Amino acid sequence: MIETTVSTVIKKPVSEVFAYVCNMQNQTAYNSSISSSEAVAGKSNEYKIQIDLGIFNLTEIYKLEEIVENQLILASCHSNSMKFTDRYEFKNSDGNCHLTITDKMELQGLFKLSEGLVKMNLKSQMTANLNSLKKILES
Repeated sequence: MIETTVSTVIKKPVSEVFAYVCNMQNQTAYNSSISSSEAVAGKSNEYKIQIDLGIFNLTEIYKLEEIVENQLILASCHSNSMKFTDRYEFKNSDGNCHLTITDKMELQGLFKLSEGLVKMNLKSQMTANLNSLKKILES
C-alpha cells in the first residue's frame, strides 16, 4: 500500500474551500490525474472519473463515503486495477483553511508491478495538485 499526505494553508475561509473541493467535478481544474469527472445520474455521492496515472488510464467510480460539513470528505475508488481512499481534512487557521489530503492506494494484479514507479511520482503530483488548487482558490 502507498500512503501519501500533503497539506497547505489556503487564504480563504474553510467553508469556501470545502464547497469547492466537495464538488468533485472541480477536480479536473486542479488534479492533473483526473481528465474527466461527471456526476452519476441518480447517485448524489458518485462520480465517473477518468484517471491518468501516466502508465495507465482508467475510467472508474469515485464515491463520497463520508462528508462532515466543513471538516472532512472521505472518498474512495475500488476497481480491478486499484483501490484508493482520499481523506480531505479542513481546519480553521486564523480565518484561513488548513487543508490536509491523505491518499491511500493499493494497486491490484499486474498493476502492482508498477507500485514503485507510482509511489515515486505520487507525492510530487499530489503537491503540484494542491498548489494548483491553492492558486485557483486564492486568485
